[in-house]
Amino acid sequence: MPYADGVLLTSIRRLAALVAVSGACSAVAASCTSAPAARPAPVAAPGTSRGALPASLAVSPVVSTREWRWTSVQGLEVETAHWTIRSSLRSATFTGSLPAFYEAALRNYRNGLVSLPEPPRQLEACVFGTREEWSRYTEHRLGSDAAPYLKMGRGGFTSGGEAVLYDIGPRDTLAIAAHEGWHQYSQTTLRYSLPVWLEEGIACFMEGFRQPKDAAEPIFLPWRNPERYAELRTAARKGRLATLREVLEGSPQQFLETSRDAQLAYYAQVWALVHYIRDGEGGRYRAGLESMLSDAVSGAIPARIRSSPAIPDARARRLALDAKAGIWLIKVYLDDDYERFERGYDRFVGSLIESNAWDRVMRGESPIGDDLPAKP
Repeated sequence: MPYADGVLLTSIRRLAALVAVSGACSAVAASCTSAPAARPAPVAAPGTSRGALPASLAVSPVVSTREWRWTSVQGLEVETAHWTIRSSLRSATFTGSLPAFYEAALRNYRNGLVSLPEPPRQLEACVFGTREEWSRYTEHRLGSDAAPYLKMGRGGFTSGGEAVLYDIGPRDTLAIAAHEGWHQYSQTTLRYSLPVWLEEGIACFMEGFRQPKDAAEPIFLPWRNPERYAELRTAARKGRLATLREVLEGSPQQFLETSRDAQLAYYAQVWALVHYIRDGEGGRYRAGLESMLSDAVSGAIPARIRSSPAIPDARARRLALDAKAGIWLIKVYLDDDYERFERGYDRFVGSLIESNAWDRVMRGESPIGDDLPAKP
């Protein structure tokens, strides 16, 4: 049955106890930027601070737990070293999995592609037990901007560094949490926003994980993303793949205007694109990716655009500085010969489409083995 009003207060105290000893258990998301709204107020619960935990639980990522209310929604607020997580999930086990999952996800953001710094402040996530709760909070959080998000299918959004999700089943919810968590990290830590294609591609790259039985936390494996892999192959079979330039110049919202299937294909293509940049062409582009992300953290991307010989024309430089999409940062950081980059990407995606290596994907390995060697 649908669950509309959160867990009962008598159950919240049991949730707090289970979260304190938690290990981990065992989509597509949209993002927006808007002014932060007032956060729901926590309600303190006695005896749930980290200092009250026995010594045997010292490895727990939980710093504190407390009861949490927002209007008629009642749940639990859990604090870790880097996250504030508010949950009205019905399952105490599922709620208990969130702290370890989120802390492991953050380590993956910081080390999964390149070495990146800690976020400058706590990251916040609301994970609601039902879509109805999520919808009401979305209207509260986004106001007049909420309509597009209320129309989307299963998913969530990030605004002002806060992710807002709801329960669509443990694994799918956690995959979206990992996706949106990258947006949270990016919004709070990078001084210069990445182009849309790279921002969304990295978020998809961060989704893949495996939860070993009885392990305290998941193992993040970017290739272990059967949903994106399947969608890439299905979209190719049905003729729904966009050209690389269309992907680079578009956005999830623009593709959604065509169809939901077009948007899903977009996410699969940017997922493949980040894999290509990291591992394709014999690793030719990995150093450029590292430089781009480092400059995004420091805010140095505009200076790099202005000084780049890859964009010598003054008008093109102005366009590059104003754009959050397009081929500009590929030319500046990855390959000044865009056509060569595009040909390599097409070969890489073609190999993914032709492969049928589900066993490798489920192990978190590349479905095309050692990827493609560099070609001129």
